[in-house]
Order: sequence, then C-alpha cells, then structure tokens
Amino acid sequence: MATNAGPCYGKQYIRYAETFEAPASTPAGEVEIGEFRLVRYFTTPGTACTDAQAGGTIPEKLGVNQAYMPSAVAEPATARQLTVARSGLLLVELATGSADFAPGDALQSKNTGEAEKGGDPVTVNGTTPIVREQIEIGGRKMVLVSFA
Repeated sequence: MATNAGPCYGKQYIRYAETFEAPASTPAGEVEIGEFRLVRYFTTPGTACTDAQAGGTIPEKLGVNQAYMPSAVAEPATARQLTVARSGLLLVELATGSADFAPGDALQSKNTGEAEKGGDPVTVNGTTPIVREQIEIGGRKMVLVSFA
C-alpha cells in the first residue's frame, strides 16, 4: 500500500501535505480510515484520526487523508502512517444519503470524516473550507473543496 500524496483524482490539486501517525490504541486503532476523509489530531500533534475514532466532533481538522488505512486489528503489521493533504483543491468523499452541496457552500462533515450537507461545520488552519463543485468519480460522490 502506497502512502504518498502522488495520486491526482479528478481535479484534485495538493499544495501541501504532512505525514501523521494513525494511532493503533483502542478504540482508535479498531476503526479503518478511508481515503478522502477529514481527520484531526488524535490526542497529540503528530497523530491523526477521524472524530469517530476519538469520540465526539471537533470542528478544527488537520486536512484530508489520502490513502486507505486498515484497522490495526485487521492488519497489525501495517505501517500506521497517514498522508494528510492540508491545502489545495482537495477531494472529500460525500456521505451516502447526504444532500448535494452547491458551489460556495461551507464544508460540513459527519464524524466519520465524510462531507455531509447539514453536518458539523469544518475549519482547517483557522479558515472555513469552501466547496467548489460536486463530482462523481467511479461511482463515488465527492466534493472538490478549496483549503487555504
């Protein structure tokens, strides 16, 4: 499994990305982290997870995870490194059943890191990411979002 930020899907453009450790501890390590999901700090800088893994919802996010991370239970030997895109035009997967976003909408999400219209407001680096367009790639609905 590659964990670099090289892939470019659709119109995504990664300006800046960082590497974070995905915690293997319970309960965070029991949940997979999908690609194109919003993540935040787990408990300390240098670690990242979804809100669902840490419990609750925190509006301040680090950015968007770029590669699928299986659970530590399913694959305990996997390197627990996430590539998190923090700025650029980034894709975020749209939650199943979510209403559509319109260009100019502020990004909202559910605690699994998926974009969800009517979900919790999102901030990254103290700014509000703005949806530029909604697209579909290989049957997956995504929003293309401008991250400062």
